[in-house]
Amino acid sequence: LLDISSIDAGAIQPHCHVFTIDTILNRIRVEFEPLAQEKGLTLRIVSCSAMIYSDEEIATRILRNLVANAVRYTDRGKILVGCRRRGKQLRIEVHDTGCGIAPDKQRAIFEEFYQINNKERNRAKGLGLGLAIVQRLAKLVGTHVVLNSKLGLGSLFAFDLPRFVPQTVQALTSY
Repeated sequence: LLDISSIDAGAIQPHCHVFTIDTILNRIRVEFEPLAQEKGLTLRIVSCSAMIYSDEEIATRILRNLVANAVRYTDRGKILVGCRRRGKQLRIEVHDTGCGIAPDKQRAIFEEFYQINNKERNRAKGLGLGLAIVQRLAKLVGTHVVLNSKLGLGSLFAFDLPRFVPQTVQALTSY
């Protein structure tokens, strides 16, 4: 709740700089490989040399939450984290072979306190704030999280960040 309050109150402001996306990917690998292995999952994180211009802490928090959810809701199979260059953007993607999300629930999972499989409101399963926070953080850095999911087959969560292009950085910092 403090995260949401801080974001909504404007207390969290992005501090953008240039960094390699691999910096974040390596942190995620170290943090989540042991958790995935404990569950018998394969976690594959594909290195990427792309440079991006964004807030490194916010981008890390977004990706950390998406990978944490993938590990939590995937009972068998694998999770793949990778990037795709899309013009001046870099799309960061988290694929999983989890339970998937029904089409009629896909919008609701980004709402506060919403959890698909926690009708009894068991706090041990979380509060249902993670994706609401992720969407707010994404908005702070000028992006949004997209979802493509098929029930029983898994999900893809992705977000775009600006790739480092010297002219783009100059234009962004001249406001």
